[in-house]
Amino acid sequence: MPSASWSQIEKLSLTYLRKSGPAQAGSLDRCLKRSGVFAEKVSRFFVQSVPGLEEAQVVFCMSEDGAYPEWACSYDEENHVFRVNSVGVMAFMQSCEKAPELLQTREGRGNGDFSVFRLNAYKAELRKLPSRMMMFLLLFQEMARVLNVAVVEHKRSTARRAMEKTDLDYINLLWAFRKVEDIYAQLNGSELRSDVKFTWHEAEWTTGKP
Repeated sequence: MPSASWSQIEKLSLTYLRKSGPAQAGSLDRCLKRSGVFAEKVSRFFVQSVPGLEEAQVVFCMSEDGAYPEWACSYDEENHVFRVNSVGVMAFMQSCEKAPELLQTREGRGNGDFSVFRLNAYKAELRKLPSRMMMFLLLFQEMARVLNVAVVEHKRSTARRAMEKTDLDYINLLWAFRKVEDIYAQLNGSELRSDVKFTWHEAEWTTGKP
């Protein structure tokens, strides 16, 4: 049986999001069961090379009773396994596609909460990423959470206020994006920012008002 590619996983995940049900979940599960080689390569080259995650494995999340969880990636600390939910990855990608429109609303601009506005604005920029890079982004975001990257970055900051969830998500995504840039360069031999016209500069978003 041939190994599944990310393009096949993406296609079936989007089909499930358009019309969820046991039939759609079954088709995606069968595809995901053929993704072992792909997941193994991601584990070996992009996860186990990170200090502290040398024993970690990556697997794709299967459905339970014809349904998938809402999260995109979750870490099983006891078994050292990152579970990637392709449906959650596609759902996040769709939320990024909707972010520019959302930013036109007061809710999308955080109702005065700058951290919410910043996160939504960053997601609007992330919509430029190729879908395969989006999978890596969300895997690396979970890796950042496991490694407490946001806590370390917060300690370096001059700000000493308690961190909101939106701040945690934002800092973890920043770290993840830097990792994605490295991977993109390895796979494509070019710079991600230049290829997709990614214009976000985090220094410009340290403080401010929506």
